[in-house]
Amino acid sequence: MQSKHMRRNRKCVLSLRVARQLIAKGYPVLDIEPSRKVGAGLVFIFENSKELQYELERVICTGK
Repeated sequence: MQSKHMRRNRKCVLSLRVARQLIAKGYPVLDIEPSRKVGAGLVFIFENSKELQYELERVICTGK
């Protein structure tokens, strides 16, 4: 089982579009798991960092 510290360093992304954009920017996917909230969906797990947070905000706000 993972420690709470390890979980805090992970960011879950439910959007395939956003995950693809992050991957294209060079952010590696740590894991892909079935979504617990969306029946047939997937969760893309990235390592959380200030850079990733910035890129997420940019992608979500601008759509690019």
